[in-house]
Amino acid sequence: MDAPTTNGWLLARPEIDAEQVRDLAWAAFRVEGEVRELGSQQDRNFLFTPPTGRGALVKVNHPTVSEEAISLQVAISDRYREVGLSTPQVLSTVDGDRSVTVEVEGGATARVVAFAAVTGETLADVVQVDGALAEELGVLAARSVLALQNLDHPGADRKIQWELTHALEVVERLAADLPPDRRQSCRDAAAAAMSRIQELGDLPRQVVHGDLNCDNIMRDGQGTDWIVDLGDAARSWRVAEIAMVAADVLGRSGDLALVSRAVRGYAATAPLSDDEIDAVWPLVVLRGAVLAVSGWSQLRIDPDNAYARERIEHEWTVFERAASYDHREATAQLRLAAGRPHHRGGDYAPVLAGVGGAQIVDLGIRSRALDRGRWTSDSAELDLARAALEDRPVAVMRFGETRLSRTSSDTASPAATKSRVVDLWTRPGTAVHAPFSGAVTVGDGHVELSDAGVTLRLDGVAAQEDRDRDAVQGEVLGRVVPAGSGVGRVRVTRRMLGAQASPPFGAPGEEFETEGGADPSVIVGTASAPDPIVHLRRERKRRDRAMVGAAERYYRQPPQIERGWNTLLIDTEGRAYLDMVNNVTAIGHSHPRFADRVGRQLELLNTNSRFLYEAYADFVDSLLERSPDPSLDTVIPVNSGSEAVDLAIRLAQVATGRKDVIAVREGYHGWTMAADSVSTSAFDNPDALASRPDWVHLVDAPNPYRGTHRGHDSGPAYVQQVADLTAQLVQQGRTPAAFICEPVLGNAGGVVPPDGYLAGAYDALRAHGGLAIADEVQVGYGRLGRAFWGSAMQGAVPDIITVAKAAGNAYPIGAVITRREIVEALQKEGMFFSSAGGAPASAIAAATVLDVIRDEGLQENALRVGTHLITQVERLAKKHPIIGTVHGSGLYLGVELVRDRETLEPAAQETVWVCERLLELGIVMQATSERQNVLKVKPPLTLNVAEADAFVAALDTALTEVGNPAIIAR
Repeated sequence: MDAPTTNGWLLARPEIDAEQVRDLAWAAFRVEGEVRELGSQQDRNFLFTPPTGRGALVKVNHPTVSEEAISLQVAISDRYREVGLSTPQVLSTVDGDRSVTVEVEGGATARVVAFAAVTGETLADVVQVDGALAEELGVLAARSVLALQNLDHPGADRKIQWELTHALEVVERLAADLPPDRRQSCRDAAAAAMSRIQELGDLPRQVVHGDLNCDNIMRDGQGTDWIVDLGDAARSWRVAEIAMVAADVLGRSGDLALVSRAVRGYAATAPLSDDEIDAVWPLVVLRGAVLAVSGWSQLRIDPDNAYARERIEHEWTVFERAASYDHREATAQLRLAAGRPHHRGGDYAPVLAGVGGAQIVDLGIRSRALDRGRWTSDSAELDLARAALEDRPVAVMRFGETRLSRTSSDTASPAATKSRVVDLWTRPGTAVHAPFSGAVTVGDGHVELSDAGVTLRLDGVAAQEDRDRDAVQGEVLGRVVPAGSGVGRVRVTRRMLGAQASPPFGAPGEEFETEGGADPSVIVGTASAPDPIVHLRRERKRRDRAMVGAAERYYRQPPQIERGWNTLLIDTEGRAYLDMVNNVTAIGHSHPRFADRVGRQLELLNTNSRFLYEAYADFVDSLLERSPDPSLDTVIPVNSGSEAVDLAIRLAQVATGRKDVIAVREGYHGWTMAADSVSTSAFDNPDALASRPDWVHLVDAPNPYRGTHRGHDSGPAYVQQVADLTAQLVQQGRTPAAFICEPVLGNAGGVVPPDGYLAGAYDALRAHGGLAIADEVQVGYGRLGRAFWGSAMQGAVPDIITVAKAAGNAYPIGAVITRREIVEALQKEGMFFSSAGGAPASAIAAATVLDVIRDEGLQENALRVGTHLITQVERLAKKHPIIGTVHGSGLYLGVELVRDRETLEPAAQETVWVCERLLELGIVMQATSERQNVLKVKPPLTLNVAEADAFVAALDTALTEVGNPAIIAR
């Protein structure tokens, strides 16, 4: 057992030389590297960071820490990792032991342990406590308890100052070190808290971490949270684990609603008895008291301990805040957070008759009831409530739900969508009952019922009596007043401890539960919705684990997008964004005609291209109606743009009997082997130029703005490059099979080649029997406005066209369009079929896209709105010299940002900042080009002029701010 010293629990850090630790670390653990000491009250922690590889934390424990206590830490570390909790592994010595001894100054012997280092920072250093984090901490505390519940270890029965069963003794022994004006209040509060715990009888005990807080949880680069510092583990009250977390949350936030969220997370994960709930607040007070007295005592015996000095006022704050609450009232809030009535020993009476069988009205982001844009109707909630009341006496709209029905289509002005209320819909005149006994306050159209710091407000109620009074549980408080269309609505809200009422709905980024807008669901008898931020953070971690670092994504902290409508994307907080990058979704998100036709086909048949069915021929006929030349008369289905390019290259090679291909620098064509071989964008592959196979030969990107040759008359110079390279290859006996190029250089930033380039390059290759491949995956399908195909806009007819992206409106279909004799050559290498691309549903998707583009005039819209956009951005360029030029045509544009219009120095850092800022302003935007200094403007073809103006206004704001060095340096 670790015993206290004769002075109580006053343990000065062991004195040891850093060089001695360095020598010991190498001799015992083979640990070396740069050494930095970390803060601690009673131990010494040294972080070793080697030049390469993983480092280690070497901990010199206080001499009073026994070998059994070290063994306990090892056992806990092993147990955590067994059940999937992240914690540093305890390293073995060269002799296979888990610790070694060292003599410290004064002749005492201390035990030294080494842990595998965690790369990251403590939560205290990287995040502020919010409701989502508090709930996550509660879950982590519960998982810790569950992991250790059956751990039986001889070193667990330790008498250490942080173990809360000894808290009152610690306070009484060390309180004299507090400033005089703080001593008595600390003693009195600790004594009262311990007395309350003793009244509860025998609380469950087990091994606990004993110091779970934001300082002892580290977050690594992948967002994984690691439990560190196992040195205070001991057998204690099981509930002490969540009490530690609650005290930490209280100290960092001063917000009882956040403390309640921690308890809610814990209670949803691990058992929490009524006695344990009642013990939480007294334990929070005791934890604060121990922190306070220990901090001042530590400074008295170890005045040079900067770690203790920095924390001393914070630790007093934890105690002061905890002691300021009435125990009964604080516990009432925690009981509700844990899903229990705020008083022990009874349930609530129904607020409305029939509420137990109420119909839940789904207003969430994924609600089927709000499909097809029904969420945009001002009467959406009323209409759904009326429909629900046809079958049930009560309809419920939940607390915590992000209501899509309240999302604003005005992306510049996000609406408050997070419900801090429970809405109960019923017939007017229905009696409203008191769910518990308490004091009634009557207002205009509402009544309030209060008890033990819990205040329930019921709006939409005509009071039974026009006076304040006391009411007993079940008593009629009033009757529901009409809310329109023959229905009434009781809006139920809850406040904690007299807090001011919060707005009934929170905006994106705001807390969905506050002291003035707490969850009343337990009282009402309904279920609440989960906090979308908790889910968002979980999904970010799951995505990172699933796709790891090679997967590209937009933004450092991307929103979780779960619905689209036309040009809008909507996240789980109900924030709508104007989608300015989705050329994949050409006809807009969730197009009803598209959804209907594809959905119907999925109910009929979905197979592959080996079968005979009508839909594919319909798609082919429709696509060939738009063929740029009658000779291009054959269509092969594929699954994606990458596969389309891969097949196009293979067709050219087989048809010509040659292998070599000429490609353009800064191009991107896909991820399959052949498509990647001709992709040269340094952004998509930093090693692109050096890693090309020997059958790929490059010419310069025909960029008239910043290329080798500049100006709109530079076409012949770029064509000459193609001609010269072709001639060289012919002389080497490597006559090229194909030349591949995007008609508009997409990843280069929407750059339109100079006049005559494409036709001239095609002619240069065809003179030697080569084939011209136009990669229209990004820019085809009317996106450029002036023509359906980019090659046609350039006055050129390719031999092979590749399409995807827009072809299926994000459904997995692409196509290769070419001449029949080229396809027939493929028979030399076998028969072709396509699974996803050749499926009936894919064909229906592709045919529908073409029909919608035609019927809704989307190519014409692209020209009209795109021309307007170019004009407006060029107007901005007169105000913001960072705009170098505007590339592109129609709705495939690139706004190139430069630091100097003469040198064309790319404004890459500024471009990244602008994209992040535009997201805050409600615009989804992406940087492109291998210099990452071009804003890639490629929205759905349904973008209208008003939305284009909204983008321009947001861009104006962002560019104005980016011109301020103080802003961009943040």
